[in-house]
Amino acid sequence: MRVETAIDFDRQARQLRRRYRLLDLDIDSLTSELRSGVRPQDERLQNMGGMAVFKARVRNSSARRGTRGGFRVIYRVMEDGTIILLLLIWSKTDRSDLPDSEIRRVANKYPRL
Repeated sequence: MRVETAIDFDRQARQLRRRYRLLDLDIDSLTSELRSGVRPQDERLQNMGGMAVFKARVRNSSARRGTRGGFRVIYRVMEDGTIILLLLIWSKTDRSDLPDSEIRRVANKYPRL
């Protein structure tokens, strides 16, 4: 399984790296788990128009807060199941949640890879 990143994800990660130096380490641990398949603890989001979109908790090693106060990553499993696309990332301390409309807007930008 291949893990790709969306432009929106890269932009958000670049901003977060300024405050959280170990962000890349945390993202790498998530991507290594995702390469073996969708993590069972991740929440599948509803109202996404039939797309397989998930929300993952990722620990913040820089702040030592664990997964609860860490990062949230939205990712999409593409139709053929061989590609996982990381769509969005944010810090839970900055923002509690994203509206479904924003997640759908970003997920619809990438109908196929």
